[in-house]
Amino acid sequence: MTVLHSAIGYVVLLAVAWCLGRRSRRIPWKTVAVASGLQLLLTGILVRTGLRHYVFGVVGALTDILRTTALKANESLLFSGLSNPEFTSKYGPVVALEIAAVLIFVASVSRMLYHYRILPWVIGRLSAAMQKSLGLSSAESVGSAGNVILGMTESPLLIRPYVSRMTESELFCLMTVGMATIAGTVMVIYATILGAVNPDVAGHLFTASLISAPAAIAVSKLMIPETGDPVTSRSQVELPREDTLNGLDAAARGAAEGMRLVINILAMLVAFIGLVALANLLIGRIDVLVNASSSGWSLQAFAGEMFRPFVWLMGISWADARIVGELMGLKTILNEFVAYLDLSRLMNGPEPLSQRSFVIAAYALCGFANFGSVAIMIGGIGGIAPDRRGDLARLGLRSLVGGTLATMLTGCMIGLYL
Repeated sequence: MTVLHSAIGYVVLLAVAWCLGRRSRRIPWKTVAVASGLQLLLTGILVRTGLRHYVFGVVGALTDILRTTALKANESLLFSGLSNPEFTSKYGPVVALEIAAVLIFVASVSRMLYHYRILPWVIGRLSAAMQKSLGLSSAESVGSAGNVILGMTESPLLIRPYVSRMTESELFCLMTVGMATIAGTVMVIYATILGAVNPDVAGHLFTASLISAPAAIAVSKLMIPETGDPVTSRSQVELPREDTLNGLDAAARGAAEGMRLVINILAMLVAFIGLVALANLLIGRIDVLVNASSSGWSLQAFAGEMFRPFVWLMGISWADARIVGELMGLKTILNEFVAYLDLSRLMNGPEPLSQRSFVIAAYALCGFANFGSVAIMIGGIGGIAPDRRGDLARLGLRSLVGGTLATMLTGCMIGLYL
């Protein structure tokens, strides 16, 4: 019954994507069918076959290695008083320091992997498979593959010369895939947050980001079908070479980029968590005025009720759907980092979600689809192609909706296998 529940939800969410887009008689049935089939196949291979133990084990081991080595600097030199085992066992870890250490270190390693042409090789193979199976242009496929590994701000740089000449459908596809996936740098952070709840969570997050790409492509083509003639439909995009001098230069540049990302994340968390607290304070005052006493009104509660039907479609019980709906609302209003922190606290609390609801929620939250990302994407891609700022601004909120629907489709997909 639960399988049928998630399957029906998958079809309904695809229909919602079509209804919210530019409804056209030219529905890209082939792209949608292949994308859905590819998502079904990849999820089955990675979650239900013998390959799961190997893939999840490798991803989990790599995540542990990156986290452990990143935190060595904190423990041995910079913040030894706050990061030593005695302090953390008594007071708990200083989350900001762990975020900073992991992000800076992983960003540095990523830069080195790109310098030595390891990441370009992976992205090239992944984009070739997408182009061939889904019928995308070369620029679309490279941008989509880059989003799975690098994230929504770095991947457009791989196709910088082509962004200005992309069709509206190509541009929207690039934006939607960016909203529906996460970068490898932050995946380590999220796996750290949820690691105590589920030991396989690193493998689940890797799977979620990977299978969300075809879901986002299907959603984007349903919402804005291709009606033009893409420039790179019959040619291949060559990935740019790294401009670093050597591995040490790449590591230094990656560290600097990671530090900027840390500052951005911490600033966003402080600002947005404060804004939500302020909004809840005002809503609470109105609640008391209207009901004579507090009845539990909050921004999260409103978001929970708004998202509840869509969350239920993923295959989550109606009782858990309100809580997961609140998490989806937090992710959309703030970001997925805050939502994962709340999910971790919830699972360690007195009334945790069922394990099925937890796993589906972890998949559905795995994406950059939030209001802050809209501004980041417009600024990032707009800096590469200033002449497309108008298109980016016009498509921004629609890509947020598309990315959210894509991660919910991913939630439905994992629901089929639980």
